Amino acid sequence: MSGYLLAWDLRGRRVLVVGAGSIAEGKIETLRGTGADIVVVGPAPTPRVRDLAAAGTIRLSTREVRRRDVVGARLVVAATDDRSVNRRVRRWAHAVRAVVNVVDDPALCDVTVPATVRRGAATIAVTTDGASPAAARFLREEIERAVPPRVDELVDQAASARRKLRESGTYRYDYPAWRQRLFEPGMREVAEGRIASLGELRRRFIAGFGSTTPIRTGSVTLVGAGPGGADLITMRGAAALARADVVVYDRLADPALLDLAPVVAVRIPVGKAKGSGTDQEVINATLIEHAKRGSHVVRLKGGDPFVFGRGSEERDAVVAAGLACDVVPGLSSSMSGPALAGIPLTHRGMSASFTVLSGHRIAEADHDWDALARSGSTLVVLMGASTASEIATRLLAGGRPADEPVALVHRAGRPDARTIVSTLRELRDGGCPLPAPVVIVIGQVVTLADPTTMVAPANGNHVESPSSMVAAPPPWEQHATIRSLVGDGPRTNRDQRTTTSDDPAHAHRTSG
Repeated sequence: MSGYLLAWDLRGRRVLVVGAGSIAEGKIETLRGTGADIVVVGPAPTPRVRDLAAAGTIRLSTREVRRRDVVGARLVVAATDDRSVNRRVRRWAHAVRAVVNVVDDPALCDVTVPATVRRGAATIAVTTDGASPAAARFLREEIERAVPPRVDELVDQAASARRKLRESGTYRYDYPAWRQRLFEPGMREVAEGRIASLGELRRRFIAGFGSTTPIRTGSVTLVGAGPGGADLITMRGAAALARADVVVYDRLADPALLDLAPVVAVRIPVGKAKGSGTDQEVINATLIEHAKRGSHVVRLKGGDPFVFGRGSEERDAVVAAGLACDVVPGLSSSMSGPALAGIPLTHRGMSASFTVLSGHRIAEADHDWDALARSGSTLVVLMGASTASEIATRLLAGGRPADEPVALVHRAGRPDARTIVSTLRELRDGGCPLPAPVVIVIGQVVTLADPTTMVAPANGNHVESPSSMVAAPPPWEQHATIRSLVGDGPRTNRDQRTTTSDDPAHAHRTSG
C-alpha cells in the first residue's frame, strides 16, 4: 500500500526535531524554507546545526529531550540513533496529538518524509514509503540532475500568467494549452539559458489563451498492446503511452497498461464485447476530435492493430482528417497466444505453414473451408469462441480428421490463463467451454505442447484434463472425454508436401 503525499503548510507552526547530530541535520535541511518554527533539542550538535542556530534559522537547546519539549509542536521528528529514545518521544508526541516522523523506522511513523528536489516554488518529492531511504535519495539525485536549476523561473511565470488570467476572468484549467504554449517552449528556454525570454513567452501565452488553434499539431498513434500482460507490450508502445495526452483503449488491453500513461492523461474506454461496445464511427470521431485539439492520442488495441483490429480503418479516418497517424505493431495473439501455451505453429516434419482466420461472422466470411480442411497447415482461429462448433463442422465436412488435435487458449499471458486440449470432433459436438478471448489452434502441432511451459508461473497457463473439469464440465463432456494430447509425440502429417522442413519456399499464409 502506498502512502498519500500531501503538501503541509507549516508556516508559523512549531516543529520539534529531537537530535542534533548528522541524522537530525538532514531533516533540518528539508524543513528550511517551510517557514516553520524549528526547535532542535540534542546534546551534541554538528557544526552545521550550530551555524543554523547562530543565524537564527532554528532554535537550539543542547541537552537531552524532555517531555515538555513536545508541548505545542505540530510535527515531531525523532532523529536520534537510539530507538528507545525515539519510541519514548513518539509516545509523548501522541499524548499531545502531534504528528510523528521517526527517521529510518517506518513502523513508528505517522508520516514519512520524501526526498525532495526544490526549485523555488516547485518541489518534486520521491518516496519509497520508508522502505528504502537510500533508494529515494538516489532517485532524487537523478531527478535533480535532469531538472534545470532555474526551472523555478518558469514556475514563477506560470504563476504570474495564472494570476493575470484570473483577474481578467478568462482563466480555465486547460492542461494541453498550458503545456504546449507555455511549459514546453519555456523549458527549452530554461535549458538553453535564455531566462530573459520567459517574460515575452508569458505575454504571448496570455494574449493567445483560449485560442482554438493549437500551437502543436495533434497526432494519433495506434499501439498494439499484445496478447495479455502489460509486460508484453513493445518498448516503442510503452514510450508512446508515456507521452500520451489521451488514451482510447479496448477491453482486451491489460488495465495495468494504463498505468504507463501520465496520471493527467484522459482515459476513454471503447471496449467491444458481444452485444455492447462503441461503434467504429464513434471511435474514429473520438480520435480525430482529440487530435485536432492538439493532443497526442494513443489508440490502445489488444494484440496487433492490423490483425482483425480494424486498425487500418482508424488510420485511414485519421489521415483523411489531415492528421498524422503512426502505427506501433503489437504481438498478435494469433502467434503469441499459442507460444505462451507452449504450442509451436510450425515444426519441422509436421507443419511448415499456418493460416490465421477470423471466427467472427463466418457465414459472411470468404473462407474456402474445403481448402482449409485439405491443407496441411496449422489453423489459428481468432474471435471464434462462439462459433467454434460451426467451424469444426465445416472443417470435418471438408475432410479434416475427426481426431485432429485442438487447443483452446484462453487469456494467454494473464495470471488466469487456461488451456484446454481436445479434438476437432469434440469441438464440433460441444463447442468452446471457455469465454472469449480464446485462440483456437487446430493441427498436429498441438501434440508438441510443452507441459512445463503450460504450467510456468510466468504465464499462468495450465492444461485442463477431465479430473480438473469435474466441478464445471464443459458442454462437450456429454459427448466425449477431453483428452490431453500433450506428450503423445509427433504424428505424421497426411500432406507429405509440408512435412519436410520449414523452408522459406513454403508459403506461410497469415493474416498479419
